[in-house]
Amino acid sequence: MSFATQTPKGFDTNIVSNCTTQFYGKMGSVATIEAIKEMAAAKGGAADDVGKLVRGEFYFSTEGSLRPFKVRTPLCLSWHPPNPPTVDEVIAKAQR
Repeated sequence: MSFATQTPKGFDTNIVSNCTTQFYGKMGSVATIEAIKEMAAAKGGAADDVGKLVRGEFYFSTEGSLRPFKVRTPLCLSWHPPNPPTVDEVIAKAQR
């Protein structure tokens, strides 16, 4: 089972504590950056540059790792546009 969020403190702490594998991606707001830093520190690491990660770069933590560490992953194999579709594009696709 996978969970994804842009607000890490929005998850119930019981959910987070039961997830043994976690990926922390680039965060943009001060509050979420601080939340990720706190979560990494709680696991014995640091994620000081979490606001500056590039595409495909994450902090990774799993059971058995001493602390979160940075990993680079291949990009998604399917193409995704840089922006979400407009309302008109969604309607046009729905009508097809």
